[in-house]
Parts: sequence; structure tokens; C-alpha cells
Amino acid sequence: MKKMILLACAFCLLNLMGMGLAQSNANQTTTVLKQDSGTNITNMNLTLYSAGQDWGIDAFSVGEAVKFTAPKADWKLKQIRVLGWNGFNETTLSVPSPSNFLIEVRDEKLNLLYRLADTQNAYFTLPAPGLIAIDIPALPLTGVFYIIFYDRSTMRIGVELENGSGNSYQFNSMNGELIPADFNIDNETIKVNWVIRAVGE
Repeated sequence: MKKMILLACAFCLLNLMGMGLAQSNANQTTTVLKQDSGTNITNMNLTLYSAGQDWGIDAFSVGEAVKFTAPKADWKLKQIRVLGWNGFNETTLSVPSPSNFLIEVRDEKLNLLYRLADTQNAYFTLPAPGLIAIDIPALPLTGVFYIIFYDRSTMRIGVELENGSGNSYQFNSMNGELIPADFNIDNETIKVNWVIRAVGE
């Protein structure tokens, strides 16, 4: 992966913004699936990524995908959490031009189960990256499923540069291909984790 944007201190605000929202579980039966990403989300080994960095004009059809396993049969996915940012930093009075992101939920065979498109300014307009909760209608799931986030080059998603679990991919919707999420850093290929959560009960 090329031209990654390294963060200095913006992620320090995660505890004050997105993390507080992400950790509030009113219902004790709620389960948050992390797939090993963000075990220590306050560390500095995080960066932001946009598909446009590597896919150029094809980025519209490429999403960041995470493979999950439902903890029980007919587990209901109710919320998706994404560490993201649309670049707004309060230095200007205007927010970025509205553009759509897309979320898909697919089964083990990559059949589409659910799709949501919305403007990034409805969720990700914070002065720093944040772990944002996106509610969806309860979706019963069993076994393996994928959550795919298409940033469409209008925003960036959080990526963890260590402890790669092998559960993160890029999904090319044009040909249905899952590509392991690997970054090339200092001539070394490492597995990375997209910071995406699946929340349900």
C-alpha cells in the first residue's frame, strides 16, 4: 500500500469521542465482535487509509472487508462500528462536500445480505477520527459473514499496523474477489486489521 497517512496525536481523542460511544452497552446481552483488531486502540500504531490510495478511479467499487463469525446460530447483527474520519478538523467553517459511503453485509459465500448507503457527513464529521456507531435493522446471522465498508475515496478508515489477524481484506465488488489486507512497509509485507466492529445479540 502506498502513501499512508500517519497520525500523530489525533487518535488520542478516541477515548473522548468514539470509544465512549462504542463501549456503552445498555443491554448486557450485547456482543461486540472485534476480530482481534484494536486490542490496544490507544496505541500509536494506527493510521488512516482510503481505497483511493491504491485503486485510483476503481476505488468506488473496492471496500475494506472484515471476516466475522457469529457467536451463535441466528445471532442478530444490530450495529456496525467503523473507525473513520472525513477530514473535517474545525479549521474552516464548512464541512467537506457530502459524498456517500457504502456498507454491505455478505454471507460466507459473499452473497449480499444487507446494504446501506449514506453521506459521510451524517456520521464522520468529527474534529478527529472516531469509532462511529451505525445502527441497522436486526439481521439474523449464522456462521461466517463479512462486513464491507466502501470509503469511496471521500473519507478514511482506521487501520491497525500490527497483530494482523488475517481476517481483513479488500473486496473488489466488480469481480467478487477478496484480497488479503497487506501493507508494504520498509520493504516488508505485513498483515493489517481494519478497525471495524460487529455488534449484536
